[in-house]
Amino acid sequence: MYYYIDGNVFVVLAMVIYVALRFIVAIRKKPIHINWTREIIYFLFVLYMSMVISVTLFPLPLGQFYTVESIFRNVNVIPFKSIVMDISQIGIAYGGDTLFMIGLIARNVLGNILLLLPFGFLAPILWGKLRSLRYTLLAGFIISLGIESLQLLESSLGTVGRITDIDDLICNVIGTALGFYLYKGFIYLICKLNIKILQKLVA
Repeated sequence: MYYYIDGNVFVVLAMVIYVALRFIVAIRKKPIHINWTREIIYFLFVLYMSMVISVTLFPLPLGQFYTVESIFRNVNVIPFKSIVMDISQIGIAYGGDTLFMIGLIARNVLGNILLLLPFGFLAPILWGKLRSLRYTLLAGFIISLGIESLQLLESSLGTVGRITDIDDLICNVIGTALGFYLYKGFIYLICKLNIKILQKLVA
């Protein structure tokens, strides 16, 4: 007998814990000074990351048993193999429904690109060490690799629909890069328009 933990439960629990911890940290500082703009961005970042975890790793199975056969059943380590294979099925799969298959490919590729795009934008704002493309991409790569590794672990527990795919990792990193360049464009605009409150945020 096994159970599933719903992703929404994780998101709510994560946010309650985060708000409680931030409140404790804030009241322990003397004098109390809160940068509300930065706090809102931190809140949005934690909410976003908890939703990423919810989407990619939940529902989480409990009580299932480890099976060796299920580990590599849905694993792809060849770059672009899954994308090319899906493209080759256009006009064939799903009863030859071309539009449906194209939409499926677009949702999969664009979904994985968009998944870490906000990370590439928000992380450099919050952490000065990530204000270079190299370090932001490295952080995005590590997060994506962690997600794929945990999905592999979930596959070993027999979770249906979990696929560990290097194509997802590549798309995640592309999304991180796009987010970083949006961040650079954002910095350029606030400097150009001389928006002082936002300049302090990224100083």
